[in-house]
Amino acid sequence: MMIKKKSIAVAVISSLVISLVLIVNLAGYLIYLELKEAETEKAYQILLHKARAQVYSRHIDLARLGASFEQYGALSGKAVLEGIVRNYGYRDISGLLIKVRFLDPDGASLYEIVFNPMEPSLGSQVSLPHLTSSYISAIKPEGSLPFKKILTDCPKEILSEIRSNASAPKSRRWSGKFDYKILSIDLS
Repeated sequence: MMIKKKSIAVAVISSLVISLVLIVNLAGYLIYLELKEAETEKAYQILLHKARAQVYSRHIDLARLGASFEQYGALSGKAVLEGIVRNYGYRDISGLLIKVRFLDPDGASLYEIVFNPMEPSLGSQVSLPHLTSSYISAIKPEGSLPFKKILTDCPKEILSEIRSNASAPKSRRWSGKFDYKILSIDLS
């Protein structure tokens, strides 16, 4: 009889431990599913932005892309990337993220910058109402937008080449090549 009572006690305790492990595993799995769902949604949104950028980017062109030292205004003395974004598409562009790469003669990337050309040139460096009110809410179809972006953390080799070209009266631009890619587009 004594053996049976011990066996029953062991069986009950084992059952409780197994049940507890099962409940903890199920709870952990449910938490994992919730986290995975949020992660999947975020990954889906990123892929959707990339797909939209790939499809609609054929309607967008960057013209007059160049780098120079600004001589006048609030950006005077700063190295800037400048150009014009043109929307040849059929929808308003309300947000745009572009990556521009500076290339050497062999096509290797020397420096890259990712930016939104629709933000003011000074970006978040300044909070003056008359400068930040120049934020453009949308680039209309068949419209264009000139932009300037301050080059931060730019390699000294590129800056010195831009500076050396600044002495020439008409050429204050970087003489290398550029490559750009539309990373994200918001359409309205």
